[in-house]
Amino acid sequence: MRASALTALVALALAGCAASATEPGGSSSGSIALASVDVAAGGVLPDWSTASAFAGQCAGANLSPALAWYEAPGESVTFALTMTDQSAHDFVHWIHANIPADTTSIGRGASATLAGIAGTTDAGTTGYFGPCPPGPDHRYVFTVWALDAPLDLPVGFRFADFVSAATGHVLATGTLAAVRSGPA
Repeated sequence: MRASALTALVALALAGCAASATEPGGSSSGSIALASVDVAAGGVLPDWSTASAFAGQCAGANLSPALAWYEAPGESVTFALTMTDQSAHDFVHWIHANIPADTTSIGRGASATLAGIAGTTDAGTTGYFGPCPPGPDHRYVFTVWALDAPLDLPVGFRFADFVSAATGHVLATGTLAAVRSGPA
């Protein structure tokens, strides 16, 4: 069910991008470029990014990678960041909303001090929960969401809450995918 909600939200985002691009006087929108100095697109997430979890199965430092995004629509009011494991039915590893529009990059490990509202992962934690896959080649997708309004969400909100609140407010998205094999 979560995968279909994510698919629907991305479809809405793409539809919103097309509409925004044709508005008179509007800035050009579309995809946001998302990059990292810590992990290349299609690369391997580093050991330090893994969770310290599951009775020692993984013993990383649980640090979010540095991320930077570019070419967001000028009418962006806030951003959101998510990280999901597509190989595990879009297991939510990180969700953070209402990041101020003047924030266009975060440093390594900055998830703990990031302005905005931290949501709850599918592991039941708030903030970044690094990868700890049970097998080889899990695909993790970081997504930045440009939104036209702050979202009315409580601290600890869930992914479904984000989807509901963001519907109709997504201007553009950008993704960065990487892999990780476990245990780490």
